[in-house]
Amino acid sequence: MADHPIPRPWTIAAETPFALRRDGVPALLLGGQVHNSSSSSPRAIAESFAHLRRTGASTALAPVSWALSEPEEGVLDFTLVDAMVDEAGRHGLRLVLLWFGAFKNAASTYAPRWVRADVARFPRAAVEPTRAQAFSYEGAMAKPVLSVFSPDLRASDATAFEALIRHIADVDIDGTVAMVQVENESGLLGDSRDRCLLAEQAWSSAVPAEVLAHLGQPGAGSTLARTLWEAAGQPTRGSWPEVFGDSTAAHEVFMAWGFASYAEHLAARGRAIADIPMYANAWLGPQPGQDEPGQWPSGGPSSRVLDVWRALAPSLALVGPDIYVEDAEPTMAAYSTGQPLFVPECRPRAGELVRAVGAHRAIGWSAFGADDLNPDGQVAETLRLLVALEHEITAAQQRGSIAAVVLEPGTDAATVGVDGIRITTRPALALLQRMLLDAGVFVPDAELTVQDESLPGAVVPHAGDRRPFGLFIGSGDGSVIVVGRELALDFFIDGRTLEIDSVEELLLEHDRIVPGRILNGDERLHLLPTHRVGATRIRLVSI
Repeated sequence: MADHPIPRPWTIAAETPFALRRDGVPALLLGGQVHNSSSSSPRAIAESFAHLRRTGASTALAPVSWALSEPEEGVLDFTLVDAMVDEAGRHGLRLVLLWFGAFKNAASTYAPRWVRADVARFPRAAVEPTRAQAFSYEGAMAKPVLSVFSPDLRASDATAFEALIRHIADVDIDGTVAMVQVENESGLLGDSRDRCLLAEQAWSSAVPAEVLAHLGQPGAGSTLARTLWEAAGQPTRGSWPEVFGDSTAAHEVFMAWGFASYAEHLAARGRAIADIPMYANAWLGPQPGQDEPGQWPSGGPSSRVLDVWRALAPSLALVGPDIYVEDAEPTMAAYSTGQPLFVPECRPRAGELVRAVGAHRAIGWSAFGADDLNPDGQVAETLRLLVALEHEITAAQQRGSIAAVVLEPGTDAATVGVDGIRITTRPALALLQRMLLDAGVFVPDAELTVQDESLPGAVVPHAGDRRPFGLFIGSGDGSVIVVGRELALDFFIDGRTLEIDSVEELLLEHDRIVPGRILNGDERLHLLPTHRVGATRIRLVSI
């Protein structure tokens, strides 16, 4: 092990305003995560990374399988990692590697055979299934689920992870790898807590001092763990049921300690070798149809135990939410409080991309299943523009001069502020039709058509986002860059009257922003395109 961690070009600010930087320059990780098996062969890596680049992405997220990296104990092979670094460099992509070690989607299918086959050395988790399990069905064969409380599992997983980090430091001379994810959507499904012998011994043992210290922190807020602890009389010692009770909520806190401590062990050992930013990702819970821990992975970094994870896994720069719920706003708000927001997985919806970057100053966002992403869809159009505007976006994030709007169905208007300017947004198509009718001009109902976000044949098809949306990037000089689709815009400032001075269309040429038309007259009725994503620079004058 190195005496000091090998320095890396990528860093994440630990205090607000949060920022990801490469060699000190703010940067964004905008792109997509390839399918789980798309990094399991050199050919699949080459094809998926080339396609990702065609979508306008700047960043690829791709798994590293423990089973493929260490097929025999102590025999390590990172040939596939080399292929990913090479292909990312070839296509000018930044790379986030996802360590699929002992835990992937709350199962252990990526653990090597020599681990899964030795149940004496690496015991399985034990559950009392009392509810239907996600991603399963009646009569399905069992999936391997290892116990997070196994010290041998933690040591073996960490040794392989250390080797991965050392290999990255050795071969990634250009700094292509920006971050590393530790495990994937960890937690336990099928029960609120593990009930194997090792887990039962931990449950009956004294709550660790670091957990109690976290509960006693001033200003810790009203979290699930603190609420349970206070209900138990704020004990200063005792077993888990004595300190937190014996509810499913208490079980979730217990499992969060188990999984967060496990992730911290890997991350700390990895960062002792090379100072690469690391994070964990979260399967959300509770969410519609998943009301109790075990329906979502109990102990994973869900919003209810996010404080436990952040306290017990300090080597992680952040925890990122995987967002598949319909209403993404509360999730983004929860995971951007006290830490930078990074969305490792999201449904391909352009509105959520601009919401993350603009409303929550995300350092990155990734559509899942990027192999199937339509290069002509709105996500790809938005990615190309945001990647080209990276400097302007990161500067505005640091100043607090950025905002976003996503008009949900039934919303007539929404207002945001940038640089002291109030921007009122409305759905442009309906507003334009009403204005023309008021002027005596009959127009037939215009059906909004947008491209599907997935290519034909995708396993999970995704329709295009029909919601009007916009990203507003303030410059500080009275002008605003707007990226979006189908928004009517009005600008106001207290105590004065604002008028539009000029509107400059912004176009992409060889991945760079170039000026287009100066929009005036009729074109001022739609400052953004209605059927595709576009960008304009709007200069305002105060009178």
